Amino acid sequence: MEAEIRLGTYQREFIDFLVESEVLSFGDFVTKSGRRAPYFVNTGNFHNGSRISRLGDFYASHIQKIGLSEVHSLFGPAYKGVPLCVSTSISLYNRFKHDIGFTFNRKEEKTHGDKGNFVGTPLTDGDSILIIEDVITAGLTLREVVTTILDHAQVDIRGVIVSVDRCEKGAGELSAADEIERDLGITVYPLVTIHEVLRYLSEPNSSGFSLSNELFDRTKNYLEQYGA
Repeated sequence: MEAEIRLGTYQREFIDFLVESEVLSFGDFVTKSGRRAPYFVNTGNFHNGSRISRLGDFYASHIQKIGLSEVHSLFGPAYKGVPLCVSTSISLYNRFKHDIGFTFNRKEEKTHGDKGNFVGTPLTDGDSILIIEDVITAGLTLREVVTTILDHAQVDIRGVIVSVDRCEKGAGELSAADEIERDLGITVYPLVTIHEVLRYLSEPNSSGFSLSNELFDRTKNYLEQYGA
């Protein structure tokens, strides 16, 4: 675990929001990479207007803080990234007056009407984008998305915004996020890391949930095995 963690106000509120919305769960789960994990982040539970609106606000606050609001479009990979990029685009305009486009891909190319793989703000060579994702585990989905985008247009990908970085190994000993930066030259900017979440929930907090010693130890053991 990280020795010292300092969270901003919106990050503490975001962890509270993860717990409140039952997006963060503890138990026994199998991730896309095939690992058996003691916790799961299911952004599919952001399934109504109030939740997806608040989520967009958190993403927008994070983008504003790290200074990446001057881009052509926010790209949301299908399917979970679709509402994420839309709600974040709305919040960036309503709260910070940044009028940024949003773009997302289809799983299957449309051959009639508005043909193609992409919906929303058109992307052309030289445009700048931010990819808006839910979580990063092994980075498999993100690699596929980057390939899909660059096959369509040679855009400047300024970074990837994710809700939670699980801080797990990719193909080697580096974290999936560090491998993405090494291999693709793209930086991942998480709202919070799993280490920050665990430390916050294992101490007195305002989420209404306290991480038991048993759950803390299980998660710590998991990260010792799979964490970078």
